[in-house]
Amino acid sequence: RDDSLFFRLLVGYYFCLAASQMRCLINTPDRGEIPVNMYVLNLAPSGYGKTQSMNFMEEQVLGQFRYRFVEETFPILTEHNLPKLANKRAVRKGTDPDIELEKLQKEAERLGAPLFSFDSATGPAIKQMRHHLLLANSGSLNLIMDEVGANLVANTEAFGTFIELYDKGLTKSKLIKSTADNVRNEEIIGKTPANLMMFGVPQKLFDGAKTEEALIDMLNMGYARRCFYGYIRNANRAKRTAEQMYQDRTDSSSTVTVESMAEHMERLADIINADKKLMIGRDTCILLNEYQLYCEARSEKLGEHQEIQKRELAERNFKVLKLAGAYAFIDDVAEVTQEHIYNAIKLAEDSGDAFTLMLARDKPWVKLAKYIAAVGTEVTHADLAED
Repeated sequence: RDDSLFFRLLVGYYFCLAASQMRCLINTPDRGEIPVNMYVLNLAPSGYGKTQSMNFMEEQVLGQFRYRFVEETFPILTEHNLPKLANKRAVRKGTDPDIELEKLQKEAERLGAPLFSFDSATGPAIKQMRHHLLLANSGSLNLIMDEVGANLVANTEAFGTFIELYDKGLTKSKLIKSTADNVRNEEIIGKTPANLMMFGVPQKLFDGAKTEEALIDMLNMGYARRCFYGYIRNANRAKRTAEQMYQDRTDSSSTVTVESMAEHMERLADIINADKKLMIGRDTCILLNEYQLYCEARSEKLGEHQEIQKRELAERNFKVLKLAGAYAFIDDVAEVTQEHIYNAIKLAEDSGDAFTLMLARDKPWVKLAKYIAAVGTEVTHADLAED
């Protein structure tokens, strides 16, 4: 492909997902502990390979990581954390730790098994699953939404909760009536990282009507500065012969590379990597601050009518820090380096260019003019309505 941004964002997202499931943190000297997570709006036309590439990442690359995390790491971390919570409650309430532990175990059973990822959700369901993750002190909330244009409006409540979770994984609990049949859980103070992937076709999202209006509202609400963006307008397939296609599909070297990556990801799911705290040196922090000043200077040059772009650009450095942390986690090192920062900056800058293109798309009347010009003959109102 001529434009690989969609796939680069996809890889970055799953790197962040793996890091956040293991509760990876960046220990910064000036901002405190920052969780690793990523929000993405990734748009490409039909036939670009969106669903196929998502399935490839989940099954071929992250499949072994997922199995080990769900079957081994998460249960062990839950088993270790519940007694700690029970002892804290017992000390605070003056009760028997064993009784408190039994209550917490029943509480975890009532909440059901947490999902590794999900494609839609309600606000209460997100907070219920978040409570289960707090019981385990492990895992993250991962919303992966296909055909975002068709599902955006229906999941407005979920987006309202996710916007709170982005920075540090914090959100307020909803006050519900506690009854004998529906007992309100005792609140657990803690953080749960969240990841969001929205992908689909641009035409469905930018429909010039209710869906597009909902998206602009989301961007104004705060998603503009939180998201990375991919915007592919045309699926330009590389020209290949039938023989080249066969060679590409039967190339064993790529299979070896994928298997090696999958095994590496599985090792990262080992419990030894849980709650990993990445350090970041003084020079690397200064580099990130320089990038922040560079972004702020460019932001100030934008006009008042470009408010959404100004917000995204002025706070782009925070996204860069989180993504750089994911790169460091995947590299299995103890420190976020300047190389990780530069790699994250490159993706953030390309994302910013895509965001500019996204907001500068053709208006409905321009599309109409192009349609009439392309038809080349007179069209009636009935023709327009039908097409």
